Amino acid sequence: MTETTRTMEPGLSRRSREVAGGRSRLAVAVPPRAQPLVAPAPRSAMFFPLVVLVAVLPGMVALNSWDLTPPGPLWGLRALAVLDGLAIDQVPAAITIKPSGESAALRALSFQPPLYAWLAALGMRLTADLDPLASVLPSYVAGVLVVVLVYLHGRAWRGGGMGLAAALLVGFNPNLLLRMQEATPTTLAVAGAMGALLCYGWHQRAEEESVWRWPWAGPVFWAVVGGLSLGLSLLALGGFGLIVIPVVILHQAYLRLGSTSPPVSRSRARFRWLDWWRTAGVIDGLLALAIALIVALPWHIRMVQTHGWEALTGHEFRSWGMTGAEAALLVRLFELAPVTLPLGIYGAARAIRLALIDENNTPETMGGSLWVIWLAVAALAPAFWPSGPRGALDFFLLIPLDLLAAVTVADLVNRRVPVRTLIILAPATAMTVAWWASEDLQGAVDDLMHGRADAATALGLHLALDLILLSIWFTRRLDRWARRRDDRQRCVLAFFLLTILAITVGTGVQEVVFRHSETHDLLTLRTMILRRNRERPFELLAVVGPEVVPAAPGSTAALGRRPGEQYTGGWLRFILRTALPHLPQRDLNNIDELLALPEGQRLIIFTGSGQRLSSAAKSKLGLEIIHPGRMGILDAYATAHNRPPRR
Repeated sequence: MTETTRTMEPGLSRRSREVAGGRSRLAVAVPPRAQPLVAPAPRSAMFFPLVVLVAVLPGMVALNSWDLTPPGPLWGLRALAVLDGLAIDQVPAAITIKPSGESAALRALSFQPPLYAWLAALGMRLTADLDPLASVLPSYVAGVLVVVLVYLHGRAWRGGGMGLAAALLVGFNPNLLLRMQEATPTTLAVAGAMGALLCYGWHQRAEEESVWRWPWAGPVFWAVVGGLSLGLSLLALGGFGLIVIPVVILHQAYLRLGSTSPPVSRSRARFRWLDWWRTAGVIDGLLALAIALIVALPWHIRMVQTHGWEALTGHEFRSWGMTGAEAALLVRLFELAPVTLPLGIYGAARAIRLALIDENNTPETMGGSLWVIWLAVAALAPAFWPSGPRGALDFFLLIPLDLLAAVTVADLVNRRVPVRTLIILAPATAMTVAWWASEDLQGAVDDLMHGRADAATALGLHLALDLILLSIWFTRRLDRWARRRDDRQRCVLAFFLLTILAITVGTGVQEVVFRHSETHDLLTLRTMILRRNRERPFELLAVVGPEVVPAAPGSTAALGRRPGEQYTGGWLRFILRTALPHLPQRDLNNIDELLALPEGQRLIIFTGSGQRLSSAAKSKLGLEIIHPGRMGILDAYATAHNRPPRR
């Protein structure tokens, strides 16, 4: 046994003598290291600021080309009705609209949950002059939240690097940018559903106390937060949020079937379902569902009490979704993620293989199996819910596909996947991008499927086949060139991944710079109205359009559609309500009705190309043009300056 003693010599403040085993040596006493004021952050902490930039910047630029495509203006009218005092029920606002088609459309939309209308009304209230752009801000903010949630999903199961890759793929996806430009609750509902699934994943991780860093965030906490998120999704888009229930149930079934449990006796085998019922996961799931129903059900109950069972017709979304023949699953995938589709399918195949051979339920296996189940449920949802919100279902399908594609990208970067797999991935990616970018190729495939093939079809398919064969030959040559050289393999891999990133960013930028001419014309009209109203406030507003042709009994045509009218769906009414909120709108069918209008400062707008105001009529009515529309549509006239004001 060794004994150590230390004695301090005079004049030596930092030296000590150590005696051990009969030998002595001098040692320097090192002072304690000073701790920094702020602990240095790990390298992974830099991922989140990059994710925020990816989430905010593309969508913010996309707001410059925001779109008023219906039913966006109808949601804006609902928000204005909320500001008028109809906070719970906006159905009475449709009664004041004279055109039957527009009134019926707003009435049908008012039976949908009001969360988006509330948020849009809040944004308009915070603006100076009820800026119509505020009606799109909830969709934009929810889209930003979707990108952040994608990153958190990837980080929860596979780490921050994979989450950043998924955020890049989703943040520049044209489908997301398109949804962020429209005043619809699609992104809001999908964000709520994603939040519920994220809380479910954190609930699973919280059960492993050894890996959880927040002691206060236990399973019950995430059950409560997940229930609130699911309730907000239900309050945004009807029953869409319930799609997370089959995802969770199927994932729990996979985890239970894959886990090893001790054998039970025959007497307890029949009561085994009671043990399953008493597990914490089931109780927490029921708690989350109860909280979601507490958040969403009161509004639905109030609407049923007021309007009867007609209020439940708001869950019928076919009039706002796709019309005609439904798109096949493969076509939907091509349109949603043309660049990352082969990567996502390959990632799904690897996740399935890993789930079958892994018996320990590692986080990678659990996360991959969750995303595969999520992808399958979203792909099959239209078959079980034909009248569901197609935009939200397609967007919900895009998220797990890009997550699985990001898994493939991360495995390629970490060299978990051999570079030889590019022999399959590169030609498949080239084929999907070519099909998505070429309308001629899409038409050729459609003609071949429907038996309408001709010489042009054969030529287009021949060129596509040549492209595929050329890409396969080129990829195999690259594989032979880099087979035994790791530096060459890294160059090939970097070139492929940078190409994927460049095409993804390019398609997103293409959507960002697009401009909707109809929305531009309407905003220009609103600017002219506001400018003229500040000079001489309007006292009367009239909109002249072609006569409404009543729909035939049993007809599936849109109610109130006017022949030759381009601006339908409440576009003009929404813009006029934001410009002149306290001035009621009069809907006229012809020019002769203008003669019966009272004197005063009048604003007259023509919405039909068949309606023209002659010079004699303008002189008689004392009007001058303030906004020349295209081909007579959206021609705006105001009381002339030289006309004396009414006494």
